[in-house]
Amino acid sequence: MLQLCVSQEISTIPFTFKATGIRVYSIEEALYHVYHYWRESVDDVLSSKMTAWIAEIGLSSLSTKMKSMATMEPFSKRMLAFLGIIDYFSNLELLAIKTDLETWEHRVEWEKIKDRADNLVLRGEAAKAIPLYQRALKYEENPIIINNMAVANMQLGIYKEAVNLLIKAHALAPDNTSIDMHLTEAAILADNYDLATQLLDKNNSTYLQGLMAYQKNDYSKALDYFAKAGDNNKIADTYVKMGQYHKALESLDKSTPGYHEKMADIYAAYGHAHMPEAIQHMKKAITESSGGKKTAALWTKLATYYRKDYDWQRADEAINNALAYETNTALLENTLIKKCMGRMRDYRASLGKVLQKLKDQYRT
Repeated sequence: MLQLCVSQEISTIPFTFKATGIRVYSIEEALYHVYHYWRESVDDVLSSKMTAWIAEIGLSSLSTKMKSMATMEPFSKRMLAFLGIIDYFSNLELLAIKTDLETWEHRVEWEKIKDRADNLVLRGEAAKAIPLYQRALKYEENPIIINNMAVANMQLGIYKEAVNLLIKAHALAPDNTSIDMHLTEAAILADNYDLATQLLDKNNSTYLQGLMAYQKNDYSKALDYFAKAGDNNKIADTYVKMGQYHKALESLDKSTPGYHEKMADIYAAYGHAHMPEAIQHMKKAITESSGGKKTAALWTKLATYYRKDYDWQRADEAINNALAYETNTALLENTLIKKCMGRMRDYRASLGKVLQKLKDQYRT
């Protein structure tokens, strides 16, 4: 049976979910997002911003209902009320998510917050995860929370802070091998080789030995260790550092996850003459991706490669596929493309948006 939209008019006013960056234009799209990303939607559901948006798109009666739902307790009741606000999900679908919501609800508060933060890290949104880890730590100084916050910092390239956090986590859980390995890796990446050497003496790892050699520009030794560890991606990275791009390409295995993206990056590093190959591999990477913010990052890279190949029209088309997520990288690439195209009004508007976003992040 066909299901008609609540609003029969096309909305041009979006609502952006903070955690995922996804923009929606209808109540149906909002419900779909919340159902599939409910952990990431917790702070947005029934918020004053969302209820105002619902009224703004012409659904004032639903907006009024949402305001009354906002005070419902417990959490699962509030979420289910929103998901059932219109006849969109079947009873079976609501029953299925009800179990997940109630299970999550019964966990202690810090676990819930950590769970949300972990999901963000897995989605490549470490900057949004760190404030949640900090909130979780107010409930309990738990070594796993501290470890995961350190991993988020490593994802952002903030290695010295990661080392400090992992030293603290290690003190709380000295026998946790995973924390030790993360601390060793962070120490290497932070160029704290004295600490890294001490840790490697206790937790010998061919991959980490290779990483140490790589960081010290001892690429021959790094290759030996990475070969023993069976890490083709790091072998490729090492050959790129050595300027041996053909060997980097040959070292990759087609069955390795992220194969086409890695091949694209190597071809792009190889030089302008190989940009067409980089573009073709990046297109394949996008085709094989699962959507979301990761795919937006791939579209941004594709736009960059088109721009560097002086194909600004295709670069503009590619970046438009990434802009829905409004990542800093996508916004900056859009600015560069508009400048290359000579569209100075769009360039200034895009540059202003980048600067405003950076200011907003600095304030938070």
